[in-house]
Amino acid sequence: MDNNYIINIEKAILSTIFYDPITIDEIQEVLSVNDFYIPIHKIIYETMIQLNKDDLPIEEEFIKTRISNNNQLDVALVEIIATNAVVKFIAYAIELKEESKKRQINELLIQTKKLLNEKNSSSEDLLSNINKEIQNIENNVNTKEQTSKDILAELLKDMNNSALNIDKIGQKSGLTALDNIIGSFEDGDLIVIAARPSMGKTSIISAITNQSLGENKAVLIESLEMPAKKIMARLISARSGENLSDIKKGLIKNKEKFEEASNFFACENLIINDNTFPTLIQLISRIKRALRKNKNIKNIFIDHTGKIQLDGKTREDIEIGHITNNLKKIARDYNIRVFLLQQLNRSVESRENKRPMLSDLKNSGNIEEDADVVLGLYRHSYYAAKEKSMFENKIENSEIIILKNRDGETRTAKVSFEGRCARFIDREESNIPVIIEFGQ
Repeated sequence: MDNNYIINIEKAILSTIFYDPITIDEIQEVLSVNDFYIPIHKIIYETMIQLNKDDLPIEEEFIKTRISNNNQLDVALVEIIATNAVVKFIAYAIELKEESKKRQINELLIQTKKLLNEKNSSSEDLLSNINKEIQNIENNVNTKEQTSKDILAELLKDMNNSALNIDKIGQKSGLTALDNIIGSFEDGDLIVIAARPSMGKTSIISAITNQSLGENKAVLIESLEMPAKKIMARLISARSGENLSDIKKGLIKNKEKFEEASNFFACENLIINDNTFPTLIQLISRIKRALRKNKNIKNIFIDHTGKIQLDGKTREDIEIGHITNNLKKIARDYNIRVFLLQQLNRSVESRENKRPMLSDLKNSGNIEEDADVVLGLYRHSYYAAKEKSMFENKIENSEIIILKNRDGETRTAKVSFEGRCARFIDREESNIPVIIEFGQ
């Protein structure tokens, strides 16, 4: 192992963070503090992370005020600042990560050799220890131990608060039929909303966002396909009941309701990003940055998987698995809900019954494994109208099919879809015109 080589990489990475502090978000996705070899570099990197978390400048003077009684600090900072920052800092971070893993593997080999010389060590114990350490090296995560007593106390507290309506467990959808089946979307959940184009995936965002903001919970929408202004127009249309096409033309029928909706969404608790085709690292960094700035974010929407740039270094299904795995980790780590919108395969169109199934999800194995809840959207009227080259009625029967529910039942929530303002609403049979459902 060439220590000088590692030291130079460490200096280059730390120098890059000084030069462009925003890079720390992406670097953190690759490197932990213990991946640095030099002790003072570990301390500096850890301090940089804390400064970033506290929204303070990552500058030399701030570093010095946080690190005291360390004779190596001044020399180390001079050497780091004198080192050229690098453009391809992720490549440097990955290289350092590789060297870190090799060190850990070497330490594991030394430890295993010692255990082999111990007479009371069985082969099963050795294998168990090796497997555990390999997992730790690969995952590089810190686990928090909890007793069953602590976990039970938290569960009972949640149940009591929910029963007393003090602090509802999770997030309601705002659609009675759906909430009656799933109860709510819980903290730590990855929820996949799957459908063919024009089925209303973005409309579900409107319903849950409206409900969430009404409960004073912040929402982050990562719109990777639709511009932020179009998302805002849909949100206002869904809340006010104004025709979406009229809003685009600047025509308003009910000024009072329109202004109420506009004021409702003009708040710090709604963040909409519309940067297209981010890499997974860029997307995760953006999300974590938003979570640090607004501690009230409880729901994140990502529209949609197909607009996340894949590396192309391995099979597509494996890379999709990396996406869902990382999003699930964010939901768990920050105790929030992440909603991932996903297009269904075209094979749905060739079936007589076009209701979505889990197998219709592109690379369904990885998505199905990581998701806690999978919702499939279906509007028979869309296909019927398309077949007859007709327009859909103003309000149509629709279905939200619960394809997977890790903690509950899977069945269909019967709702309505109001096309003129692109929103799902509770089904009221008396207000819905008679619909002839072809082929049913």
